[in-house]
Amino acid sequence: MSLALADYQAALALGEERHFGRAARRLGVTQPALTARLRRVEDTLGVRLFDRGRGGATATEAGLVFMEGARRILDAADETSNATRGVAAGRGWLLRIGMTQIAAYQIVALALSRFREQHSSTRIKLVESTTASLEAALERGELDVAFAHPPLHSGALNERVLCEIPFLRFETDSDQPLIRYPRVDAPVLMGALGRREEKTDLAEVEADTILGAITLSAAGYGAFAAPIDFPHPHLSGARQSKEESEFLETSVIWKRLDRRESVRGLVDAAVECANVK
Repeated sequence: MSLALADYQAALALGEERHFGRAARRLGVTQPALTARLRRVEDTLGVRLFDRGRGGATATEAGLVFMEGARRILDAADETSNATRGVAAGRGWLLRIGMTQIAAYQIVALALSRFREQHSSTRIKLVESTTASLEAALERGELDVAFAHPPLHSGALNERVLCEIPFLRFETDSDQPLIRYPRVDAPVLMGALGRREEKTDLAEVEADTILGAITLSAAGYGAFAAPIDFPHPHLSGARQSKEESEFLETSVIWKRLDRRESVRGLVDAAVECANVK
């Protein structure tokens, strides 16, 4: 027996309301009907999703996992319905695009501007995150295209390197070590920067964005590495290192089997803009 959307809705409502009566009212069903549906779901899965007591309910560990998946499934169902209605109404496809903070100012605006010239009816949903999160979202089907930084870890994705950007170390008067970026997001860059670092007993700090590293540095947590032309006023007053720059590549990434015209159009627009730059 497979689960229906109503099964996911019921579990999510109970998990969030933590009360059978409130969850039933939220769903517009009777409390006995909700109780019976949840028991069928648990019987189908062979696990207990909720601990019950005096009208209330608390999600078990398995229930929390189920709720997380239920949110994704229901969001995807809503997005699919809205996209279908949008196409039928002449509003075009919805293209879900992910980008890192660096790619946002480096290439994404240019690529979208060029893409819009040929695909003006395509609707856009833009998401900012880290490379690792964007890659995972592409694999799960939550994004269609992403602008991120190699190397990738999935063989299910296509990648086209667009450009590279020089990273320079900006020094401060603090004795703290270099503010780190997560190695999972920038392994090549952090490997190169890490070779320059001397061992220290001082605590290391980490930021997953350039803005985060600049903020930590401004608070006295140490030197940071950033693109030379990153648009932030703090860089104009920071002391540039005399060491040579390291480089971070930026790629456009999409699913290997995705041949939709809108996806191909954005990839082509990004490549054209990179060549012009």
